[in-house]
Amino acid sequence: MRADTLIQNISDQCIPNLVAIKTFNPRQVVWIYSPEPRYEQALQRLESMCGKHTTHLYWQVDVRNSEKMEQQLQSYFSKLKHAGHVVYHSTGGTKAMSLQGLAALSRFHMQSKQPIQAVVMNPKSQQFDVVFPKAENHAAACTSLSLKQIIQVHGNEIRSSGRDTNDLINHQEALNRLRLMHPMLMRESNQISMAKKDENGMAILQGQTKLADVIIEAAKLAEGIGVVEDLKIERHQISSKQIGDTDLWSYIRNVWMEDWVAMVLAAGDNRWQQAFSGIKINFRSPNNYQEFDFLGARKNQLVYWSCKNTGDLSPAQLFEVDALRDEVGGRDFHVAGLVHTAEAKDGMVEKAKRLGVHLVNILDNDAAERLLALSCQ
Repeated sequence: MRADTLIQNISDQCIPNLVAIKTFNPRQVVWIYSPEPRYEQALQRLESMCGKHTTHLYWQVDVRNSEKMEQQLQSYFSKLKHAGHVVYHSTGGTKAMSLQGLAALSRFHMQSKQPIQAVVMNPKSQQFDVVFPKAENHAAACTSLSLKQIIQVHGNEIRSSGRDTNDLINHQEALNRLRLMHPMLMRESNQISMAKKDENGMAILQGQTKLADVIIEAAKLAEGIGVVEDLKIERHQISSKQIGDTDLWSYIRNVWMEDWVAMVLAAGDNRWQQAFSGIKINFRSPNNYQEFDFLGARKNQLVYWSCKNTGDLSPAQLFEVDALRDEVGGRDFHVAGLVHTAEAKDGMVEKAKRLGVHLVNILDNDAAERLLALSCQ
């Protein structure tokens, strides 16, 4: 479906607005917004992501005064000339803004001979449903947004892209092996007495006694994945040169989980519009950034997984996932969860459900299947 004029309500959940722009490709966009800083900032970001030949109209309304907003919208619509095929997208904004907008659109429809439709975006199907003048399901499919676009439209930017999921597909065997040997590795980890760097920048793992075979194997797997180089294994010691941000001991203890999640998702579904493990995001300021264990975009949704190698799950870990997903990509249009190694007790399971945070134990036999099913809905 192509629109000459696209009318949109603005809110701080920007994904539906951006998808509508990409889907309907209008020559003119009309922005209905409330004069509050967060909405004005959202409007500026959305406007910057339109084509350079797109023209813009701005309809400022008072959402706190229903009668005044009705008058304002009627006046705006009455002055809308030569609009061609008009699509009013009412997903964003307040409920009052949407209802008043639909009422004003109906009056405009009776007075105008131009083709007019009102649509809402279905977050599950990622399509637009027509609600006026005649209800129709799945009227227009959405265009897939990239991870970069989702992040930018919410005022953030990628600081460092971390490890690309497509590269990690080449290390399926090594990552699956790290997963299987993880319980044994954790049992043997207390024999490591020291993890430090020497004067030449080499990372040293020192054992109290002869290093267990499982620790040596994990180190070799990490080297094969590309985490370290110049690996040297002795009776009581392993030395290596760190390649990226992660040292050997951190990687074989827990960071491998991030790469395993990324590998499973990339190998199981090819519709990702960018996805990374260990990605760093700036939050509206170069000095305010956060690292995400896995972050990707699929079907116009943000997919975020946090990875925790802990003995127990805590509410704080769930709240962290809940807060960060909203901060990086807005509300509603996302999948978020916690990949863990601990037993999920009933109380934590219920808390996770209330927050909309999925739980996957990475050590379960069906962990990969559940991860794919939850991420690729």
